Amino acid sequence: MLLKRSAANPVERRLSHYERPFLVAEFGLNHNRDLTLAMKMADAAAECGVDAVKLQSYTTRFFINRQFENMHALYDIFAGLELDAEFHRNLRDHVVQRGMAFFSTPLTEDWVGVLNALEVPAFKIASGDINNRGLIAAAAQTGKPLLVSTGAASESEIRRAIEQLTDLESSYCLLHCVSLYPTPLAKANIGRMNKIRQLLPKPSEACVGFSDHTEGSDAAFAAVAAGAVIIEKHFTLDKSLPGPDQKMSFDPAQMRELRLRIDLAWSIRGNALNADCHPEETTGDYYGKRSMYEFEGRTLAMRPRHPDFPLP
Repeated sequence: MLLKRSAANPVERRLSHYERPFLVAEFGLNHNRDLTLAMKMADAAAECGVDAVKLQSYTTRFFINRQFENMHALYDIFAGLELDAEFHRNLRDHVVQRGMAFFSTPLTEDWVGVLNALEVPAFKIASGDINNRGLIAAAAQTGKPLLVSTGAASESEIRRAIEQLTDLESSYCLLHCVSLYPTPLAKANIGRMNKIRQLLPKPSEACVGFSDHTEGSDAAFAAVAAGAVIIEKHFTLDKSLPGPDQKMSFDPAQMRELRLRIDLAWSIRGNALNADCHPEETTGDYYGKRSMYEFEGRTLAMRPRHPDFPLP
């Protein structure tokens, strides 16, 4: 998957098995609608080695139905943290100046056009919108790649999303996600990521990742070791700040550690093009492998491996 450069996002990034894991700091609602705080978060994210900063963009009245009394509290939380285009533009400019990509999750279709005008290099589709065909179509029609989370999704819902994205000829990456906040490690279910990969049209070439809601970095380490090319993690400057997601988010020290851990997992995983061993391993063939020798009236496979004698 390619995140193309533009005037607003001048650094082109390729997301693949052959590149360092792409680490996304999900600001979510943790900015508290304070641009100064959001810029400080971006500064800290850059210092942690984060590759991209992500917001959530929405018009509250278009996606939370206030006529239901039990939705009033949720409506008020989102409405109180709703951002305008100017906030996005100012934060985007700051993020890009710090060398990171900037994009967002549109939770309502009206924001797809706004974000596209801001030249975001990609769109994130939230887990709750995996079956929101109108939103997915609107985002895909911009020609930008989509990162689609799969939390709380059944296999049939994932298959339908893949069918739609394929029909739309969209470039996309599916993110394994567990919609438990926080997610216990025993529920991280990293094996599901590769089950999702097998549902894709070309599994060997598929881009898959992990949107992580666990409290540590072990699950992300395991995900990268299992093939994830993208890790997304909620980020905050301070877990004690007000807001619904602060406590479950990573602070700068944790994000810095996450960067180191997923890079280590990537290094350990390797990026083999085939099943060959490392070339340097063959320097020990003389002592480690065998040839066929006549010995005490028998033909035996014995060390060393000799170029003039047949292999076993």
